[in-house]
Amino acid sequence: MTIAKDRIFVGRTKEIEQFKKVLEDQQGQAVLVVGNRGMGKTWLLDKMMKIASSHPTLKCGCMRYEVTETVPASSSMAVIMDDAYEASRSLKEGFKVTGRNKKMWKALVSMVEVIGGTRGKALAELVLSFHRDDTKDTRLQFFNSLVTLSGRLRKNERAVIFIDPEKYMQKGSASDWRLIVRDLPERIKFVFAQRTEDQLVTDPDFNALGNLVYISDNILEPLNDTDVEELVRLRASDVELPSNELNQAVLKYHGHPYAIQAGLNIAEKTKQLKELPVDPTPEAIAKSQWDEVCKISENAVRLFETYAILEVAVPDDVAEAVSGLKATQRKRIVRDKFLGGLLREEAGGQRIYHSILTDYVLEQISEAEKKEYHARAVEAYRVKLKKAREEKTEPDELAAMRLPEHVVEAEGPKAFVNTFVNECTPPLLALGLLDAAISFSQQALEKAEESSEEKAALLGNLGAIYKTRGELDKAEEMHNKALEIAEKLGLQDIVAGAYGNLGLIYRRRGELDKAEQMHNKALEIAERLGLQESIANQYAALGLVNYEKGDLNEAEKMHLKGLEIEEKIGRLEGVARQSSNLGLIYQDRGELDKAEDMHNKSLEIDRKLGLLEGMASDYGNLGVMYRKRGDLDKAEEMYNKALQIDEKLGLREGMARDFGNLGLIYEMRGDAKKARELWEKARDLYKKIGMPHEVKKMEEWIEGLNKTDDGGQKAEDRR
Repeated sequence: MTIAKDRIFVGRTKEIEQFKKVLEDQQGQAVLVVGNRGMGKTWLLDKMMKIASSHPTLKCGCMRYEVTETVPASSSMAVIMDDAYEASRSLKEGFKVTGRNKKMWKALVSMVEVIGGTRGKALAELVLSFHRDDTKDTRLQFFNSLVTLSGRLRKNERAVIFIDPEKYMQKGSASDWRLIVRDLPERIKFVFAQRTEDQLVTDPDFNALGNLVYISDNILEPLNDTDVEELVRLRASDVELPSNELNQAVLKYHGHPYAIQAGLNIAEKTKQLKELPVDPTPEAIAKSQWDEVCKISENAVRLFETYAILEVAVPDDVAEAVSGLKATQRKRIVRDKFLGGLLREEAGGQRIYHSILTDYVLEQISEAEKKEYHARAVEAYRVKLKKAREEKTEPDELAAMRLPEHVVEAEGPKAFVNTFVNECTPPLLALGLLDAAISFSQQALEKAEESSEEKAALLGNLGAIYKTRGELDKAEEMHNKALEIAEKLGLQDIVAGAYGNLGLIYRRRGELDKAEQMHNKALEIAERLGLQESIANQYAALGLVNYEKGDLNEAEKMHLKGLEIEEKIGRLEGVARQSSNLGLIYQDRGELDKAEDMHNKSLEIDRKLGLLEGMASDYGNLGVMYRKRGDLDKAEEMYNKALQIDEKLGLREGMARDFGNLGLIYEMRGDAKKARELWEKARDLYKKIGMPHEVKKMEEWIEGLNKTDDGGQKAEDRR
């Protein structure tokens, strides 16, 4: 993209000097850059980043994050941690890291101080500190990672993180950021851009922090006459008009940075001062800019309307899909000096450079046209999420975060609920963005009618999110609320789902009788409604409950019923699951050949469908079967295959099970030290995900290692 001359920086001498003093100070600090719209906050942040990055005596790593009103502070913290983790891991493991912020993190992490060990150990510690556990409090993890980073930076090194809202931060963000800034460790700096009415500026507790610095002491003022003259002088040769005439022409803008820069760009394009708007208001300036865009081409109009609708920075392929332009057409537009100057490059791609222009463009688009653009955005993001599902790759974060926003505009509130629950929640959970998923749920709940079907669905979905996070009490509360609404409205399918979800919670807690009761209620409703998939699901759940109770005959009965239904309706994934569970039963009975047949049947289907999670379970079950045969090497091979997949997918329960099983192998070989190490890993993971009965079992196995020399049973026998 053309680098526009309007990026030339002038003035703000006092603000720059303040920022330099902040950088030189060892103290952890937050900086507020406050100003009304169009007063040059982003312009100043750009300059600050250049100053920090090229400081003559300090080595500064600078990262910049743009946020919208729909993004909670905790989600921003999660994204920052994820970027830092990938960057630090790339140094340790040597793979390529992509994305501007990740590259900046990589440069910062590469200069960490080695204290009390080798560089490899230092990097490993940083990798671990940035590795986010989505079952724990994001803010606390974020703060701890900053403490670790601070301890690894030398006295002349700084980590500077810029937070630049699109317009405003999400309501309530101030409390989360206050708790981070309050005890910010040394050599860590945060710079926040804020409108005068935004969250951090209006929060008295945030403003009471002792390590908070206001740039300009209050808010950014207009440029003074001297600075305006300097800017005009620097731009005059490109504009090709006399400096004195240019200066006289922009005096009417009263030093407003947005208006002056826009006016100079229009003059450079038209070579005529008469084209400059007389009205100095931001809206009038935006109108003049838009008028020039409209004169250039219909394609230019379509591209800028697209960026206005998309709101945030997006990759080129999204802009092309929504605008309907080919890549060559888009590139031709952004190469234009004037048009390129109206866009800016950010970490996620390109967007219109200022919200004032974005807002004006949106006002020019009819409601029917807006709906069409939103519909194309919906399709573009759905394609990305579908591709990730089919190819079993990491979901697209932008698509998962933005799809609901466009669906509500294109398809309405009801479609928003369905899309968020069914299309966006799974990828958000897979990405570990539970805070964002919870925030979306709460926003949707506020919009949903009381005691409505939408509210019941959202509560059930929120319960599933809390269950993933390990907050079982909250999950139970949500499912009970969903159940109450669904029963009142007679929504029997949702009632069945709520009972089934409650059963899963009780089984995770080890409350097997309550779990069985819930699944039986769900089964009764599903059978009455003829919901074959739901019936099969409940048979599977009841089979597992009975298996954990030790009633193998009843467990077999449930799984055989479930298998019959799955085969009848042709749901291969269900066939694999029921076959796998039957294999467990045959293992425990000692019918190892039948067990092997079932597990291999399941593995074959999961491979065919590309179901990695199922494959991990199959490998783990085959490991158990080989261990029972006494083939420890083969069993270890299966467990390690399972662990490799579970680690790749971030499945903590599976990882815990794998560590527990590998520990059994080492105990049987007489390596108590290695067995203890693996069981402690399994125990700690079970603690994180709220499975107390499994924690207790691991602790019993660990304690049992001390008894094997004097007649105690081995863990394998106690299993």
